[in-house]
Amino acid sequence: MYEFDWSSIPGALPFLWQGMKVSLAITAVAVATGIAWGTVLACCACPPRGPLSLFAAAYVSLFRSVPLVMVLLWFFLIVPSLLRDVLGLSHAADLRLASAMVAFALFEAAYYSEIMRAGIQSVSKGQRSAALRLGMTPLQAMWHVVLPQAFRNMVPLLLTQAIILFQDTRWCTSRPWPTSSAPRTR
Repeated sequence: MYEFDWSSIPGALPFLWQGMKVSLAITAVAVATGIAWGTVLACCACPPRGPLSLFAAAYVSLFRSVPLVMVLLWFFLIVPSLLRDVLGLSHAADLRLASAMVAFALFEAAYYSEIMRAGIQSVSKGQRSAALRLGMTPLQAMWHVVLPQAFRNMVPLLLTQAIILFQDTRWCTSRPWPTSSAPRTR
């Protein structure tokens, strides 16, 4: 009978903990940024006309139709050179973690936008109309009346998407991240 050899597990715990910290950091940044940017996109898409609505629809369609691995590849190749040029960083600076965070945040924003849009549409139009009749501006009505009610409807989906995001971060934690800013040698 085969018995699993548990002796390698204690030695691997520091490496596993380092990967867990990277996954949690990427997840936290991507969830916060994705929800914020996704809310903006959802608010732009709710009146289904105008240039902002077209921009939001194009953004969501682009990021939802491209596989995550492809987005990560784009950002792994494009974002570091762009950040080096814009911020004047040296080529020795390791920007892989920043690239991963940007890629995941922008990718997840498309999914969060659809969740937000569905949540906003789940609130009855009478709630918004009542807020406008009370003298609120459309932005105040959205912020103080519609979004709090929509958020209650969206919580299960937001948590599910955050769990999916955490699971997707395994792409970025399959190799150890350098602990110093020195360039890696091959």
